[in-house]
Amino acid sequence: MKDLNNKVAVITGAGSGIGRALAVALANEGCALALVDISEKGLQHTLAILHGRRNKITTHVASVADRTRMAALPAEIEQAHGAIHLLFNNAGVTINKSFEDSSLEDLDFVININLYGVIYGCHFFLPYLKKQAESHIVNTSSLAGFLGLPNQASYCLSKAAVKSLSETLRAELAVHNIGVTSIHPGTIRTNILRAAADKSGDNQATTEKLASLMERFGMPPEKLAAKVVKAVQDNRMQIRIGWDSFLGDWFKRLFPRGVHRPLQWGFAKEQEKRRLAGSN
Repeated sequence: MKDLNNKVAVITGAGSGIGRALAVALANEGCALALVDISEKGLQHTLAILHGRRNKITTHVASVADRTRMAALPAEIEQAHGAIHLLFNNAGVTINKSFEDSSLEDLDFVININLYGVIYGCHFFLPYLKKQAESHIVNTSSLAGFLGLPNQASYCLSKAAVKSLSETLRAELAVHNIGVTSIHPGTIRTNILRAAADKSGDNQATTEKLASLMERFGMPPEKLAAKVVKAVQDNRMQIRIGWDSFLGDWFKRLFPRGVHRPLQWGFAKEQEKRRLAGSN
């Protein structure tokens, strides 16, 4: 989709981070915006950043994990904007716990948002996207979609599934002139780990340290958003964003077993430190 001017873009997770940056980038391209987030406060912050623009912008409070709400959302947005051309399934969360330490509720929390949020978005918006001569879906996967990371079982599972789903949809929807792109960010300057700290149990302190590093050294989400817009215009199947995403993908391809050895070593070392601390 070369020309985004006057197209209607739906963005989930638009109340912060990558979603907010996408909203600004797409507004710069002339898109009308339907901003979706579970946080009314976050949506209002994004709206304030976009204040004064001529683009038509609407906000919609919704949890992407709520099937009933997601089923009603496309008609609500089409009524407000007249059409839907672009769908950005971006909302995402994580926790920082081992699989063993994660409750089923923990796993449900991440998978329902990261995976089912994408499934619901694709499923319920597809009939509306098919009405257009051309449309596009962007699904946010991750570097974690390429390889399994310790303490990120639910996140890696969901992001790998999003990658596979996107590839299937790209093959199936091309006949309808619907492009599908999966994006694979590495370390981006967002609040995803900061938000995960209080759900990370014994790893809370470690998660907060990682969040500080992400906030200090991560790629600005605005830079990511520019790359995503270009990927839509070029109808790319997949884009890796950040040096760590490139390295993670290539190391997994070149050293499918070896890439996991330092991860195993680091996890075992951390577990031993915790065991020793607990025995004192």
